Amino acid sequence: MRIFLLIVPLTVVGLSANDLTVLLRKAEKGDVEAQYQLAEKYSEAIGVEQDYGKSYHWAKKAADQGNPKAQYRLASIIYTGGIGPKNQPEALQLFLESFIGLKKLSEKGDSDARSKLGILYARGVGVKKDLTEAAKLFGQAARVGHVKAQLDLATAYLQGSGVNRNPTTAKHWFEKAAKAGNGQAQIELGLLYIRGIGCRQNIMSGMDWIQKAAIQKHPSYAKQASNLLSRLEINPPQNGPDIDALIKRAETGEIKAQLELANRYEQGAGIKVDFSAVLRWLDAAARQGSASASHHLGGMLMAGRGMKKNPERAVHYWNLAAKLGLRGAQLDYAVACAKGYGMHKNLPEAYYWMLVVRKATPADEQQNSLRSLQAAISAGLKPDDILECLKRSRAWEHPQDHETRLQIVLAEYGEPKAQYARGLAIQDSHPVEALKWLRLAEKAKVKGSEKSAEELASKLSKLQVETAGDLMGGFNPLGH
Repeated sequence: MRIFLLIVPLTVVGLSANDLTVLLRKAEKGDVEAQYQLAEKYSEAIGVEQDYGKSYHWAKKAADQGNPKAQYRLASIIYTGGIGPKNQPEALQLFLESFIGLKKLSEKGDSDARSKLGILYARGVGVKKDLTEAAKLFGQAARVGHVKAQLDLATAYLQGSGVNRNPTTAKHWFEKAAKAGNGQAQIELGLLYIRGIGCRQNIMSGMDWIQKAAIQKHPSYAKQASNLLSRLEINPPQNGPDIDALIKRAETGEIKAQLELANRYEQGAGIKVDFSAVLRWLDAAARQGSASASHHLGGMLMAGRGMKKNPERAVHYWNLAAKLGLRGAQLDYAVACAKGYGMHKNLPEAYYWMLVVRKATPADEQQNSLRSLQAAISAGLKPDDILECLKRSRAWEHPQDHETRLQIVLAEYGEPKAQYARGLAIQDSHPVEALKWLRLAEKAKVKGSEKSAEELASKLSKLQVETAGDLMGGFNPLGH
C-alpha cells in the first residue's frame, strides 16, 4: 500500500456523465475551471473512457491560464509518461509552480487543493517532506467528502504515516471512498475484510468489494481487481481464528487469551481497534500476575498510545512488572528513576534496579552496556547509598510461586490484606518498603498490622521511617 502521488488522479465529486457536453462547450470557450474538470474527468474515467491524451490537452490549457490544480495534473501526466516518454525534470518544475497556488487555495478551504498539496508534502516535492502535515491536509479534505483525500487518509492510517497507525480508522475512510465509487478504495477495503484487518473477517463482503472494483470504468482499477480475483480463486482465503471463542476464553480468566485479545484489539487483527478493550484485558492479565501485561500497560501510558499520557501511572505499572521479575520493565523503571520520568528523580532506586538487572543478565555485550548506565547513575550517589543498594540487590529474589506473585500484584492494586502479607514477607530484605505496606494495612485496620508496623519502625532509623511515610503518602493503587 502507498499514497498515490501521480498515477491515481482525483475523483471529481458531483460531476455526472451528462455534464460532459456542457463542460466541453465551456472549456472550448476558455473557461479554465471547465478545462480543469475535463482533465480530471478523462484522467479518472468518470462517465468517459480514460484518455490521458485528452486529459493532457485540457490540463495544459488550464495550466497555461495559471490554474495550480491543472498544473499539478499536467505534471503528474508528464511525470508518469501518460502520453509518451517520462519527463521528470519538466514535471518537477510544474509541481514546483503548482505548490504556491495550491497552498493559497488550501488556505481558503479548497479541499481539492488540500488533497493535492498533501501529496506534495507526503513526497517532499517542492517542499520539505512532512507526513504529519500531509495527513492533516488529507483529513481536512476527507472530512468534507473529497474522495481521493479519503483514500490517501485511509492509507496514512493503515501505514501509520503522519498519524498513529489505526487500521480501523483506515477501514472507515476506505469505506467512504469505496462507497463513493473509488476503485482503489474498493480493492483495499475488500482486502481488509478478507484478511480481517481493522475489522472482523468477512470474506464474502471482501470479495464483493473487489468484484465492484473489477467492473470499474477505470481500466487500471478493473485490471488490478480482476487479477486479484483470479489469484483468490486459485488460492481461496482461509478463515482466521475464532474471535468469539477467544473472547470467551479471556472472560474465563485465561491469561494467554487475555494477552492475545489485548494485542488483537491494539493491532486491529481480526477485530476493530479498541484501546479501551486493550486497557481492560491487559489490566485483567496484570491483576493475575502477568508482568508483560503490566509492562505493556506502562508503555502505552508513557507514550499516550490510544489513551491520555500518564507518566506517573506508567512508572507504577513498570514498577509492578519489575517486582514480578521482568527484566525489560526493570530496566525501563531504572531509567525512569534516573531521569525523573513520572516521578521525582531517584538515583538510589535507579541504581538498585540496575544491579538487579545486571544480576539476571548473562550476556557480556549486554553487561557492558548496563555497566555503563550503572556507572553514570552511581556518579550522583553517596558511598552509603551505593552500599545500601548493593545490600538490597543481593536480597532480590525472582518471585516464582503464584502465591507470592499474586501477593505483590494485589498489594499494588490496593488490597489491604495483601499489603500486610507483603510487608511481613519483605521486612528483613526491604524494610523501608515493608513499612510502607504495613502502614497502609494499618490505615485499612487490618488485624495485627499496627503492632507489626510499630515493631519494624522501632528497628529503623528516623530517615528510613520518614522515607516509608513519604512512600505511603504517595501511594496510589493501580486500577483506580
